[in-house]
Amino acid sequence: MSEIQIAVFTLNGELCGADSSQVKQIIKYQEVAKIPKMPKFLDGIINWRGNVVPIVSLNKRFELGETEINKKTKIILTTLNGKYVGFTVNDVVELLKLADEDIEIVPDIVQKAGNSYVKSVGKKGDKLVSIIDLDKVLADNEIKKIEKLKTE
Repeated sequence: MSEIQIAVFTLNGELCGADSSQVKQIIKYQEVAKIPKMPKFLDGIINWRGNVVPIVSLNKRFELGETEINKKTKIILTTLNGKYVGFTVNDVVELLKLADEDIEIVPDIVQKAGNSYVKSVGKKGDKLVSIIDLDKVLADNEIKKIEKLKTE
C-alpha cells in the first residue's frame, strides 16, 4: 500500500490540497508589487531570495472570489518551467498522508469542464479534499505571458 503526502489548504472555505512533491516552500503572505496589464488572477510579484516571483491568487484563478489577506494567508511556492511561481491561499491547514484507497480520480466530465488542474479527490473522514495539480493551474500561454510581464 502506497500513500502520498499532500499540503492541505483552504480557498474561501473549500478544502484543497497539492502533492507535497510539488510544493517547494510555504511562506507567510507578503505585500506584492502590482504590474500593469496583468491577468486578473495575478496578484503581482514579490522578491523571494533574490528571485522575482509572480504571485497567482488561486481563489481568483478558480473563480472563488477575492482572497482576504490576514495573518493566516500563505503563499505556496512551486516551480513551473524551471521558474518560481507563488500561489496565494487563505491558509495552509496541515500535511496529510493519504493511502491509495482514500484517493479517487476525478471523473472525466469534471476535467472536461475546464478543471484539468483537479486531478483527484482525497477522502479525509467525512470531508473531501480536491487535490490540485499545481503544474496545470496555468496554461503554457499564461506562463509565457507572466514571464513577459516580469521583464517589462
